[in-house]
Amino acid sequence: MSGTYSKEEIERGIAKIYQTVLSTKNVTARYIAVIALASLWLDAYDFSAFGFGLASFKATFPWISPALLGLAVAAPNIGAVIGAVSGGWLTDRLGRRTMFIINMILFTVVAAAAGFAPDPYTFTILRILLGFALGADVALGFTYIFEYLEQRQRLFWANLWQLQWYIAYEVIIFTIVLPLYFTLHSITNPLLWRTIMWVGGALGLIILLLRSKIPESILWLAYQGKLATAKRILKQTYGIDLPDVPDVDIELRKVARDWKSAFSIFKRNKWKEIVYTFLGNFDQGFEGGAIGWYFPYIILLLHFTGVFGSELATAIGYVGGLVGGYLVAWLTPRIGTKVQYVGGAYGSFIFLTLTALTLIFHWPIWLIVVWAFGFFFAHVIGPASQGMTSATAFWGPSQRGTASGWAYQFVKWGVITGTIMMPIALATIGLSGAALILAIAAFITATVGIFTGYDARTYKPPELEEIQQ
Repeated sequence: MSGTYSKEEIERGIAKIYQTVLSTKNVTARYIAVIALASLWLDAYDFSAFGFGLASFKATFPWISPALLGLAVAAPNIGAVIGAVSGGWLTDRLGRRTMFIINMILFTVVAAAAGFAPDPYTFTILRILLGFALGADVALGFTYIFEYLEQRQRLFWANLWQLQWYIAYEVIIFTIVLPLYFTLHSITNPLLWRTIMWVGGALGLIILLLRSKIPESILWLAYQGKLATAKRILKQTYGIDLPDVPDVDIELRKVARDWKSAFSIFKRNKWKEIVYTFLGNFDQGFEGGAIGWYFPYIILLLHFTGVFGSELATAIGYVGGLVGGYLVAWLTPRIGTKVQYVGGAYGSFIFLTLTALTLIFHWPIWLIVVWAFGFFFAHVIGPASQGMTSATAFWGPSQRGTASGWAYQFVKWGVITGTIMMPIALATIGLSGAALILAIAAFITATVGIFTGYDARTYKPPELEEIQQ
């Protein structure tokens, strides 16, 4: 096969590397997971931040049409739909580290440039490019988490991804929106939306510098037969030497050879995994686009006391997401991923229904904040966390980037649907009608999840099965 090593010896070496990574906990791998989660935080920041700067953006360009404004709002999600699948495929083809660097360079440059955009057209084009980088990067972030952490550990860390969204919401409110409001005495000053974009670019630069030290995925290298390089990185990051593993770099297997391989995850024996994860991801994006993105605007519509009172009510609602985002990782080793997926989706159904009933029967308006707290909690522990975590757990190193990309594309399709649906619904059937539509979608997702779902704790790791094929 290569020198004095047979194919069987090399295969055993690959299996040994896989088993070592999947069974070993270490601090360096957790650091890599934190850097991967930072990219998810950026996506959360960018998605949510412009919602707070929307009034400022409209005031800067008062002539902007509703269609162009909607396009500017949807632009990152349009880019992410393209970036998620193509970037996920490139992650499998070119390598995790290469795309880790490319994605963040693109994000940093484009985010900073968007803050200087002279008109909505330029801004929209830049935001599409920014979305491409984020779509590709989120798929990559999950791939890194699953290829550097021990089997149980990676479920814990991957399930922290929704926490990043609600940290981002609170950071934006308390470190950008409110300080600028008290400084400028306005939420329509052009500096608000421009500052939001510049801060995103600065954060991207910091993450880029941290990423420069991150090594390539050991599992991705080993799968191809590059055992010498995989062993060297394993020694650096885990402090483990494997002298019995062949010290060779060969091309035993090719990864993502052509564009057809971008569709290779769609196999008949994986139909339950596909339905379970993709439906959950679409529903969580649908809820996130409709409620998560428009929540500050909804609170303003409900006439809470003044700008400060509205921002405070918004922050209280988002705390539910913070609590859920922390507890979901703690709950995973105890009750599993499927129980949270189904229970969280049914919980979303309940709190969305209560929201509709509050508006229909004119219950006290402050109850909306209580239901929002409960909704964000249930939303986070449900498909919002479990969809991406499960999708990444159900495929091995040869297809994990591609699978994560497809899964995240369904999140973004849901977001696009939700952000388009919500203003139409508010203008026609009102907030109560919109809440009922979302409640029905959550109920369907939960019910389908009962019959198609798997607990990622007990799902057979695809890594070893993959190299036996």
